[in-house]
Amino acid sequence: MTVKCTTVLMMDNLYETRSTSRILDSTDVIHAFYVPSQLEGTGVAIGAQNIYHEASGAFTGEMSAEMAKSVGCTHVLVGHSERRTLFGETDEVCNVKTRKIIDMGMTAVLCIGETKEEYEAGQVKKICARQLAGALAGIEATEMNKVIIAYEPVWAIGTGLTATPAIAQSVHAGIRDWVRENYGNAVANKIQIQYGGSVKPESVDELMQAPDIDGCLVGGASLNADQFGRIFNYDVAPEGPTRLWAEEVVACGNQLGESPVWSVERQMLYWVDAPSGSLYSWDLKSAPTKVNFGETLGCVALRSNNTLLLGLESGLHAYDPTTKALTFVSEFEAGLNTRPNDGRTDREGNFVIGSYNNAHRVDAQPIGGLWRLPANGGALEEMLDYKFRCSNCICFTKDGGTMFFCDTPTRRIYQFDYNPRTGPSNRRLLYELPSSMNGGPDGAQCDANGNLWAAISGAGQVIRITPRGEVDLTVELPVKQPTSVTFGGPGLNTLFITTRAENGRIDAGSLFACQVFDVAGVPEAEYVDRSPVKGDAVSANIGPVRPGRPGAASAKFCTQCGVAFDKPTARFCAQCGTARR
Repeated sequence: MTVKCTTVLMMDNLYETRSTSRILDSTDVIHAFYVPSQLEGTGVAIGAQNIYHEASGAFTGEMSAEMAKSVGCTHVLVGHSERRTLFGETDEVCNVKTRKIIDMGMTAVLCIGETKEEYEAGQVKKICARQLAGALAGIEATEMNKVIIAYEPVWAIGTGLTATPAIAQSVHAGIRDWVRENYGNAVANKIQIQYGGSVKPESVDELMQAPDIDGCLVGGASLNADQFGRIFNYDVAPEGPTRLWAEEVVACGNQLGESPVWSVERQMLYWVDAPSGSLYSWDLKSAPTKVNFGETLGCVALRSNNTLLLGLESGLHAYDPTTKALTFVSEFEAGLNTRPNDGRTDREGNFVIGSYNNAHRVDAQPIGGLWRLPANGGALEEMLDYKFRCSNCICFTKDGGTMFFCDTPTRRIYQFDYNPRTGPSNRRLLYELPSSMNGGPDGAQCDANGNLWAAISGAGQVIRITPRGEVDLTVELPVKQPTSVTFGGPGLNTLFITTRAENGRIDAGSLFACQVFDVAGVPEAEYVDRSPVKGDAVSANIGPVRPGRPGAASAKFCTQCGVAFDKPTARFCAQCGTARR
């Protein structure tokens, strides 16, 4: 006899070992009397798919909690997505059932999750928080050992859509945070949070590596013995790179976050939102601050005397965050449809910066150069004997003897021997993205051991590439477009990751971070120039005030697709419709 059931793998000793597991067979009322005898002595627990909260009465077709317990059930599902959508069960109904199950000495497996419409509206954590608050109203911390939470993204069940392990981990971390805020650390650390979004043999190994996924709520795959056997016997140490999981730390809503740099002296993180021309600063304690410059801001670098160097569309500028003074330093590729893009300071205090062809997605032309702004001032000096489309991955090893660089559309990252006086030489391929990986290399940073940490925009990952060109670690993000990385924090062991906006994900464009345990970063070098910044002050709202300078409204090229505006008075791009800025 085939018994349709929902199976829960409940992982024990979450913070010690994940090798011990239990099986819960959640059967329906018809088989509730048959299943226990068949499973006697196996160690498999029995659960009911549903109960009614009244002990007795004229409720034809319902099974009371007392009946479920009398036949050996120790667990009961509450709030399953099908009960919510097909039978209209509300959070209030789930609360009454949860209360009844706990009072009967059984464990409630509380199912929560969002619909496709709610997911696309970016309401995942809001919906989960509402469902948790509703179903657990009146449940005390001392009773939470009788609750298991099961997250099931409704949009990923039977639709062909998938929640990546990183998306699942992000939601699970949010659920655990909610429990921590409402019940304290002890309950949050012990509660089991299961994942139930169409768990399959091919996805279970990755899912079970996530630190906040404690087991699986298995539906259709439990009807196939081979599939369920593979899920139950998941690989606790699968082959491949070590995985870390990034979490959202600042919901900044950037269009295109880029260029994170950490100042050890100031204990401050800086990054930019390129299209909006905004510079962010954050001391990790108070709320981040933002200053807008009214034009595209490609990158930021530390500069002597607690000042900064900015790669603005109109050229390189020195900026004093204290006085808000802004001073022009150098033009950048005048006459070309390019702008400053990726840049970092070498270990001798020279600023190395590459350009971005604003129209490269249209014309695919390599017209940009790699430049060095010498320490203590001077003219820009071109450093490479070839041109490219989109500079990225610029960074240096701890000793300063190796520089990394890529032209993103080629999907190849190169390393060079580097001399701060003569520039890069001896180019050689470090890593090429495999054909199975989406996207391309974006911003990068080097750690103290010489490994390169590169954001792979389009793949939802940061990869760590060893000096031998091997990927030995990946950082998983719930968004697809990480853009750049740097090490920061008091111990230089926090990896900060900027991202860009995406349709359907409210956290895309946020700042993410994760802790790194086996290596630290290297202090970011400052561009050496001790001359004071003596320019006009920048308003936090209206951008730089410099009489006579053409404003952003007179931009000649679209910041989104790079195509020239068809007439001087055009307010929108004729190619992509982006508003002129």
